[in-house]
Amino acid sequence: MIIGGGISGLSLAINLADMVPEEDILLITKEKLSECNTFYAQGGIACVRDKNDSFEKHIQDTLIAGDGLCDEEVVRL
Repeated sequence: MIIGGGISGLSLAINLADMVPEEDILLITKEKLSECNTFYAQGGIACVRDKNDSFEKHIQDTLIAGDGLCDEEVVRL
């Protein structure tokens, strides 16, 4: 059972389906699938994708985009 239909929940469901195709996967949400934070993400979703990028750059980008509103300790998680 996976709780949440955002990008994390859906990615996990896809990966689990590949890893254990003999198992059933249940994905539940409290609303329809389009009512998740991923759907409302403005400007895309940032992540580290290649060797020219780094988690530290991603952290700095997030802090800059947050314009002082981000809790750096939480961003670093």
